This record gives sequence, C-alpha cells and structure tokens, in this order.
Amino acid sequence: MAFCMNCGQQLPEGAKFCSSCGTATGEVKTETAQRKTVYDGELHKCPNCGELINAFVTICPACNYELRGAKASSIVKEFADKLEQIERTREAQKSHSFIGMLYGSDGQLNKTDEQKISLIRSFSIPNTKEDIFEFMILAASNIDLKLYGLGDKGVITASQRAVSDAWLAKFEQAYEKASFAFSTSSDFLSIKDIHDKKIKQLKRKKWEIPMLILGILALAFLPWLFVLIL
Repeated sequence: MAFCMNCGQQLPEGAKFCSSCGTATGEVKTETAQRKTVYDGELHKCPNCGELINAFVTICPACNYELRGAKASSIVKEFADKLEQIERTREAQKSHSFIGMLYGSDGQLNKTDEQKISLIRSFSIPNTKEDIFEFMILAASNIDLKLYGLGDKGVITASQRAVSDAWLAKFEQAYEKASFAFSTSSDFLSIKDIHDKKIKQLKRKKWEIPMLILGILALAFLPWLFVLIL
C-alpha cells in the first residue's frame, strides 16, 4: 500500500499520479519505509555507568564518578592561539620607534592591534554552553577596566582602549546569545554571574571621573559656602 508524499492520500495500485494533488507516484513512500532519525550535536555520557552528563558537570550524578581530563573548548582555544600569534608580531616590531610601534605615522592603530580587533570582531559566537562559558571567561579577562576610569593613562591608552572595546562588544554579544538560547537553564547562571560581575566593575570604573569632577567642584565652592553662611 502506497501513499502520496505530498498530501498523504492513499494511492491505488498502479497509479502514476495522486488523484488528490497530482503529485507523481515516483515520489511516494510505502508503509514499510522507515523514517530516519537525525541527531544534532553530541551526547556526553559518564564513562563509568553511561549516564547522560549535562554541561559543567564534574561528578556523575548517578554513580559519583569524577570526570577528569575534560578538553578545553577547541573553538575558543584556537581563537586564543590566533590572538597570541598576532601578539607575537608586536615583539618583532620593537626595533622600530616606541611611538611608531603603537601608532601608525598618521596616528592610526598599528597593524598588530588592527589585526587583533579584526579577529575579535569577526569571531563567531559558539553555540554550546561550554564554549560560550569559556569565551565569556576569555573576554572578561581581556576587558581592561583601568582604561575606563582613573587608571594609568599612558601613551598606549588609545590603542589598548580600542582592543578592550572590541572585547567588550563581543562579550555582550556572547551574553545576549546565551540569554536567548538557554536562559531558562540552570547552567545559564554561571554565564550570567560572569557577565554581571564584569559589567558592575565597569560601571563603577566609569563613575570615577564624574565623581572626581564633582569632588573638585565641591571643594572649589566650599569656601564660598562658608562665606555665605557667615
């Protein structure tokens, strides 16, 4: 017995076309045909008992087997390795002038920083929880907080700030993807914790300069206030 693949209508034996929708019978499937099951992604199981293991789990919930030797995310590791390779080219530029090493002759960022920024911006955010978690840690460690407050303002600040801003933008992008993909999962809390702590630190740093200005203004007007009171 055969059925039309387009509309599901039962086809009489020897029919060349479906009487309901007109689809050719060459596109039919018999009752004995088996459907294929496609699995997307990997299933991680405990090597001791075969229990399915969720993300970030280090001890099997079924047999208490300690999971060791977990491999670092290949995607994030490859990305970090590429950044290190680019950074090593900066060492090769030390024979040039100090200012020229950091900036181009026209005041633009040098090639090393341009390459790093380009790589960061073009990096595709991973899809798995573990990969996003690893990337969030990497990005957070490369957001230089001192560049957003009253930290040391050296000659390389503009160059460092551009790289740090690229990390910050990608950091936020990764968090947005995680919150959209699995915000209802308990594993999301680990990613949210990294994000919230870094953003809180960043906001505190950005308030340093406005607070300093307010303090200076307050000290400047304080004598006048005493004069008015007296």
